[in-house]
Amino acid sequence: MAGTRGTRENRMAAKKAKPPATARQELVAAADAAVGMFVVELDRPWIETPFLLQGFLIEDDATLAKLRSLCRFIYIDRTRSIGEHYAEAGAEDVASTVGRSVGRRPIQFQERPADDQQPGFLEVLALVRKGRVDAETVQRLAGEARGDRPETQSVERELLRATPTFAHAESVFDQILTDVRENRRPDLEEVAGSVESMMQSVKRNPDALLWLIRLKRYDRSSYHHALDVTVHMMVFARHLGFSDEGTTVMGVAGMMQDIGKLRLPERVLKKAGRLSRLEMEIAKAHVEFSTRIIEESGNRLPGLLEIVSRHHERLDGSGYPAGLAGQRIGLRAEMAGVVDSFCAMTSKRAYDEPLSTQRALESLIRQRDVKFSAAVVDAFIQCIGLYPAGTLVELNSGEIAVVISQNRIRRLLPRVLVLLDPDKIPNIHPPVLDLLYAPATPAGEPYRVVRALPSGAFDIDPTEFYLT
Repeated sequence: MAGTRGTRENRMAAKKAKPPATARQELVAAADAAVGMFVVELDRPWIETPFLLQGFLIEDDATLAKLRSLCRFIYIDRTRSIGEHYAEAGAEDVASTVGRSVGRRPIQFQERPADDQQPGFLEVLALVRKGRVDAETVQRLAGEARGDRPETQSVERELLRATPTFAHAESVFDQILTDVRENRRPDLEEVAGSVESMMQSVKRNPDALLWLIRLKRYDRSSYHHALDVTVHMMVFARHLGFSDEGTTVMGVAGMMQDIGKLRLPERVLKKAGRLSRLEMEIAKAHVEFSTRIIEESGNRLPGLLEIVSRHHERLDGSGYPAGLAGQRIGLRAEMAGVVDSFCAMTSKRAYDEPLSTQRALESLIRQRDVKFSAAVVDAFIQCIGLYPAGTLVELNSGEIAVVISQNRIRRLLPRVLVLLDPDKIPNIHPPVLDLLYAPATPAGEPYRVVRALPSGAFDIDPTEFYLT
């Protein structure tokens, strides 16, 4: 039997299994897996399985059965599991082997103790939008970063911490634009340094930089599509389990992949409408220009040129410049293509209005196994989530809220800011609800999201509430 402990076959399989990445991971026979465990690693590549998330909670018997049918061993993280399978992270956590018992206790769904220094979400947005986030503000309201462990910072505090980091990246990108326009070589080391700082922010809380991008979309004077792509590329890469270095390379690719557009004729670059066939052929040359600029800048990042040169290739061979198809494109370049398309659709273009997140994701779904592989599209949708930060939602109480941040384990239970009461009257002091902790509606039922709403629903002004 696949799950029987102690057999020679299982011992051999265990030796082949990927070693745990952190001391908090525990090797478990698939037959011993249970609903409530959080899976962080399999005994086979993720791409060979139907599981879209590299890291997921076993929430039902169907998922458990599928997992057992595919794997002999899995790695779980007790600190992210729930119920009887939960265990707190200790100072001297040691990874266990198959069958080793671990101290456990049920997860306690309680709000954290109140912190007088914890800034409110609207307060933070106001500070960010008014440009009042300086080093003293960050230190006073956000404190010190809690190491490099993932998901260790609230979105409010990380918004404060990420603001100067993002501002520096904007400054670096502006310098890149100046250098290219004046035929100087961009400083790729400076680019990589700024991207690496943003990568650390993504690790602490990815929703913070995603919120900053949303804010910038309403400030047309400072919005850069390239930084939008950079942030989404890194969030996607972290979602798929990329290393710090790999995530940074993806971010640099996002910042540099369209830099060659500065070498295009002004009439093509700034045309307020769709390009003609001839103009499109001219525009395609930006890929070659981008790769040339990177090469001349002394690139040392592994895989960067491959990503940039292939991010417009498509699964069916209809892309450019080489017309590559299928697996010849490569995972990272295909990820770059999906992100670039999504960011283009959700930002204002010269010839079209931006789409809502839901509409853009629907467009990507229609391109599954046509322009992009289904696995990459599905993984990106899992990354973005049904209710990404900034989404307007209707609650089962009839109240209207905006998603502040996602819950990475239970994505249908986000943290929300309630903007309108059940009668659709604006709340003077909008309360924050964390649906993970099952707060009760006036009727006594746990709050839940009924549906996502389009931007501007119920006459909510996106520029007032900073939504897209």
